[in-house]
Amino acid sequence: MTRTAPQWKGLTAREPHVAVVGGGIMGAMTAAHLLEEGARVTLYNPHVLGEGPGASVDTGRSFRVHYGEDRETIAMAVRSKNLWMAWEQKLGRPLLHSTGKLLLEEPGDRHALESWRTLRQMGLPADRLSKGAVAAEWPGMRAEAATVDRLGGVLEPLVILQGLQAWLTSKGVRFRGEALEVGPQSVTDQQGEDRYDAVVLTAGAWTRRWADVAMEVTRQELVYFDATALGDRLERLPVFSHMESGFYAIPTARDGRIKVANHHPGVEGHPDGDDRRVSAGFEQGARAFLAQHLPELGDAEVVRRYVCFYSGTADRDFILDRTPEGLVIGAGFSGHGFKFAPLIGRILAQLALGQSPEVDLKRFSMSRKALRGERKRLAV
Repeated sequence: MTRTAPQWKGLTAREPHVAVVGGGIMGAMTAAHLLEEGARVTLYNPHVLGEGPGASVDTGRSFRVHYGEDRETIAMAVRSKNLWMAWEQKLGRPLLHSTGKLLLEEPGDRHALESWRTLRQMGLPADRLSKGAVAAEWPGMRAEAATVDRLGGVLEPLVILQGLQAWLTSKGVRFRGEALEVGPQSVTDQQGEDRYDAVVLTAGAWTRRWADVAMEVTRQELVYFDATALGDRLERLPVFSHMESGFYAIPTARDGRIKVANHHPGVEGHPDGDDRRVSAGFEQGARAFLAQHLPELGDAEVVRRYVCFYSGTADRDFILDRTPEGLVIGAGFSGHGFKFAPLIGRILAQLALGQSPEVDLKRFSMSRKALRGERKRLAV
């Protein structure tokens, strides 16, 4: 079935009015880029940006460009970093702390070697470090070997979303509450139905309320450890992860913590009504991972336990598409999408406005065969 472009494409007599449903990082960035293209924007979200149970609400997110031999995704990540730098200027605050990203290696680790080789071939900064070199650069840290993505670092979701809330407000975005019904050119909330030139759906784990997308929602446990014992070293500590076990750690100097979680998809679930309780077994595994690589934090106090929800696809690529009826969909971001938000916001805005997307979207089609295939493992 042919997908329908907005009927007003090419009209210049008036500014288009676009609704964005979902106010996480993807919805906020889509709204921002729509504004920059001259559209009027109404943003539907049950909470102020940066609050509520959405997957974007957190204190720290990993930024990296290493993706094995996947040059297309690496190039998208590099473009996204440049856009984050531009948003730092617009919002007037630091958003990305370039501490580096360590991919912890084991003998025979092909992904780490492929990542290093591909980054270097593309002219991007990356190193492979021995145990001694890791300890010399980050005192107290232990790793037998690691590939270092020098463009990696830590994004601050709360700072970003609060900044975007203020920026969008200053630019005239109309904020509305929870959407009840969503169509390709209409949204209904408690105030009634409003009509739009186009509607963009970026609702994360709630996407399937209004669109039939091949996407799973899984329960992911998070444990936050007190890392103040590291002192000033915490500010320089990189994000570090281990592909085989799935565990990763994100330091956030702003609150003196290290978040430890596991990237492998958990059991299926949904954020509505979940008690957000972390199991003792997971906490034990998270502590063991932290103690292995930062032994002095082996007995660190747990200052927060939480459960978030991934909304991901089988092939771990995103869904950036338009339904046959014309509803623009942005979905399947959880686990590694946050870093791409400025670029994805531009692409979804281009789709909504009937423009040619700056990225070939065949890979991100909502009807691709890979969405029905085996679940792929994605390195963190």
